[in-house]
Amino acid sequence: MVAVEKRAQPERMDDFFNARAAGYEEHMEQAVVSFHQFYEAVASAIPQTDEALRILDIGCGTGLELDGILSRASNAIVTGVDVSERMLQQLRKAYAHRTQHLILVQGSYLEVPLGDAVYDYVVAVMTLHHLLPPRKRDLYSRIRRALEPDGAYIEGDWYVSPEDEVRYLSEYEKRMRELEPSEEGSYHIDVPLSLARQTRLLTEAGFSSVDVIWHTGGSGVLVAHG
Repeated sequence: MVAVEKRAQPERMDDFFNARAAGYEEHMEQAVVSFHQFYEAVASAIPQTDEALRILDIGCGTGLELDGILSRASNAIVTGVDVSERMLQQLRKAYAHRTQHLILVQGSYLEVPLGDAVYDYVVAVMTLHHLLPPRKRDLYSRIRRALEPDGAYIEGDWYVSPEDEVRYLSEYEKRMRELEPSEEGSYHIDVPLSLARQTRLLTEAGFSSVDVIWHTGGSGVLVAHG
């Protein structure tokens, strides 16, 4: 008889990242297509300036994107939100010399208030591919409200073909049926979308323009303006 391999049960989001915080950056360097160019592209969307920009980084993790951002906006104040306390501990350790530029909040960006017209930029890097389209659209609406009128949203993430998008969405629904009823986004299950769907969700949320500024393989960076 051939043994049937049992599929691993999805982990809750905070448990998943708390357990992997120590090796997270090494994992990302292997997993993200054109890793260094990807993070350079994210930072390039922020102008070189001495102004004290207000930046919100949702799902900030260990702060992989912060080197590039703070090298361009050295006086920026970055509010980082992440569900994993251990990831935030790693970030605090790495940026102990820049604590005056950081405000760190432990919690889900789906629940933490983002405010109205507070930030010059909102950044999300490799974090939103765990949300279904309706929830993502709602989050984009909150992000747009959190931005100043001339602000911008910068997203670096994993994008797939329209065909793979359908497959991932179907798999997500199957896996969620195996779990106890829970708020969407509570479990670490990948559901990447196509760039076309992502752009459409942003315009539906009220952004006036969306530009894809970098795209290689499955990694892409887009900028949305209100």
